[in-house]
Amino acid sequence: MNKEINIAYSILKKVTLDKSYVSIELNKYLENSKNVNNALITKIVYGVLEKDITLEYFVAQNVSKMPKDEIKILLKMVAYISKTIDSIPPFALVNEIVEIAKRVDKYSAGFVNAVSKKLISKQIMLPPKREKIKYLSVKYNYPEWVIIELLKSHDEAFVESLISEELTTMTHIRVNRRLISPKEFKIKLELFEIKYTPSLYDYTMYVDYAKLKNIKELNKLYVVQGLPSIVTCNVLGAKSGKVLDVCSAPGGKAIYLSENPNLDIFACDVYGHRVDLIKKYAKNYDVSNIHFCLQDGTKFNPVWENNFDFVLCDVPCSNLGVSRKKPDVFLNKTLQDSKMLAGLQYQILENSARYVKSGGVLQYSTCTIIDIENKDVISKFLKNHKDFELTDINVPNLDIFKEGKLCTFYPNLTHTEGFFIGRLIKK
Repeated sequence: MNKEINIAYSILKKVTLDKSYVSIELNKYLENSKNVNNALITKIVYGVLEKDITLEYFVAQNVSKMPKDEIKILLKMVAYISKTIDSIPPFALVNEIVEIAKRVDKYSAGFVNAVSKKLISKQIMLPPKREKIKYLSVKYNYPEWVIIELLKSHDEAFVESLISEELTTMTHIRVNRRLISPKEFKIKLELFEIKYTPSLYDYTMYVDYAKLKNIKELNKLYVVQGLPSIVTCNVLGAKSGKVLDVCSAPGGKAIYLSENPNLDIFACDVYGHRVDLIKKYAKNYDVSNIHFCLQDGTKFNPVWENNFDFVLCDVPCSNLGVSRKKPDVFLNKTLQDSKMLAGLQYQILENSARYVKSGGVLQYSTCTIIDIENKDVISKFLKNHKDFELTDINVPNLDIFKEGKLCTFYPNLTHTEGFFIGRLIKK
């Protein structure tokens, strides 16, 4: 029995059918599995998810009728493994997949055996280029509905450049300047022979995280945080005063802002267990200037009315901007989901506006890249709130897409995860 294929199938089934998070399921299985090739399991799981749309199309070309989801996952695994992993011979792959199929549905074994052999013998063919949307979707593993939304604002060349962008596999971190200077930290990285490349600021960089996380001596000297997340904190412009982080969990932005002792920070979330995540994060870095609040961002808290100099709304979103880091993002996401999220986002923004002092800043951000959840939410808000206006955002040395005063981090321009920022000031 090939343990790696069996474990990979169990994880993919949980992620695909039960909508579990791939990172959580992968860690859970790897922690509880002995004497297995963790790297191979990870490669299969992430590879199948990263190519899900492409593999779906390939399987569909080789069956007269699509099988039920449990069997479809097995066929996608055959297609992916046979094209990318040489260490598993085709006959062994088919035998193992058929054995799993027997346990799932004994009547499907013959079907799985026949289709698997077809998938192994054939090459993946793309749709014809004249079918523009489908061609781009299958080639770059992007949902058709997202491509259609992007084409409303950009030409085809830009959209193809965007969805084909491959980001670095290194992890972005910032130096914990409470404990060490960026120069001293880089010396330590060199001492431990950990590869890194510079990022936008002198205290940010991309590192070989697999190696770094095993060096206990360095554990508290850095924080894993994406560059767009750091930039949004910087452009907030909070030098002193009270800051409300409305949707704070897991707490990365609040922890970063807390490096400034002149800030009094309120970090909130709607769920108790997520507030506990922020507390744990803050405790780990010995942070003292954060207040932790259980608060629904859509519900008005009269105690906070006109009480904050800065209000940060990094709202729940479709996460389309981080799909290259989280390949399960595209599973089960629809245009309707995005529209529903936009309604929630607007509620949070409108409610949060009531907490901003006169002359204070209200900042809206998401980690998605479509107008429904970004520009359209801001436009609706400004139409209904004449007491707010957009302010300009400048980030030197980063090629952010500017539309008026709104900023979008498109991966093909910034070489970061996708992100959006709109900064407003209360007149």
